[in-house]
Amino acid sequence: MVMYQKVDYHDVDVEIYDLEIDEIIDILSQYGKVNEVGKSFGILKLDCLPNFDFALPRIERKKGQTHREFEVEVHKDLDMKTACCRRDFTINAMMYDYQNGKLIDYYQGREDIKNKCLKMVDEKTFYEDPLRVLRLAQFMSRFEFQVDLKTKEICQKMVNEGVLQYLSLERIQQEYNKLLMSSHPSTGLKFLLELNALIRPLETLVTCPQRLDFHPEGNVMNHTLLVVDLAALCKDKTSWPLAFMWSALLHDIGKPLVTTPEGKAPGHNESGVKVFNQYFSHFFTNKKMKKYIRTMIYYHMHLMNMVRNQSKDYSYYKLLKGIEGIFPLNDLVCMSKCDKLGRLANRPETISTLDTYVEEKVSRCGNHALKPFVDGKLLIELGFKPNQDFKELLDWAYDLQMRGHDKESVIQLLKGRKDGR
Repeated sequence: MVMYQKVDYHDVDVEIYDLEIDEIIDILSQYGKVNEVGKSFGILKLDCLPNFDFALPRIERKKGQTHREFEVEVHKDLDMKTACCRRDFTINAMMYDYQNGKLIDYYQGREDIKNKCLKMVDEKTFYEDPLRVLRLAQFMSRFEFQVDLKTKEICQKMVNEGVLQYLSLERIQQEYNKLLMSSHPSTGLKFLLELNALIRPLETLVTCPQRLDFHPEGNVMNHTLLVVDLAALCKDKTSWPLAFMWSALLHDIGKPLVTTPEGKAPGHNESGVKVFNQYFSHFFTNKKMKKYIRTMIYYHMHLMNMVRNQSKDYSYYKLLKGIEGIFPLNDLVCMSKCDKLGRLANRPETISTLDTYVEEKVSRCGNHALKPFVDGKLLIELGFKPNQDFKELLDWAYDLQMRGHDKESVIQLLKGRKDGR
């Protein structure tokens, strides 16, 4: 307990030998409330040490296709080497004997850490959990490790034999979350790409061409890999780093639907929203995250287009209205820069131009949507009766406001519309 106060532990497995589960519960109960939900699997948790798992050594046998279909056999007297065999990678199969101050390393995990190599512990047990393919990918991105050749071959076999199809969307998303929150997401994504194990909509980006004068890096996947690594550099400056990273990964998923033989992709933001709704409506359970990503996909080109066209205030106000309450303008600026720089034909001057444009707009127009002059109460005061046309009237009045009309002007135009003028 004293040691825990001195070290920043975030995920600790304490494996206990030579004691029955009830004996462990009695001991842990002296320090706090014991959570026995995992008791049948030989796992206990303690409320005052939420990041610790206290467990008995066990053997796991696969008896079905899903991650829940495992038979767990707890053995308090199981030898340590056999107990470690169920671990996925050698770097996770090490133990520390705190009583003797000794590192227990049956599978040379320490050497693999030194060599920055991810290597499976046991081919049979590794194959039994298809999630380990995705786990390997996110480890590669987070720790900047390479994969052992034999381990990669087994991963490829798992993909070829279709075992990843039994993974739940929740487990897939959890591993992608970790991958995307790493410093180099492209590393793990490239690994999954080589195995043909990417999420389905992303696979189509590989064969989608782009105009080489704008994108000399080649296909849309090459561009996306550059964008996610740039996004990783600035994600912590955004309001929601994880949602921002998912947006960077999916920002161009609409291109395969609209790309012409010449490599142009008109309206790919709108088609991207359609693809997102089709494939990810059940993938994300968080409604706010879905709204964030969907909105970012739709607006990811808008700022750069506005800079190119030197758009007036009306377009800027419409943009602010579209993102209001979903993410701040700064998030969109960051995405715009990542998208623009995520190509091999970098033009730094365009970033400078973007900054100048945004700074000028913010200084005059602010960075939030205009507060409406007209609401339902004012419409009633003007003599309009509440009905299904109210929304259309409110939208019309707000559009006039964004076009530069002051409140009195908007009210006069509403009066004229009511009187049929």
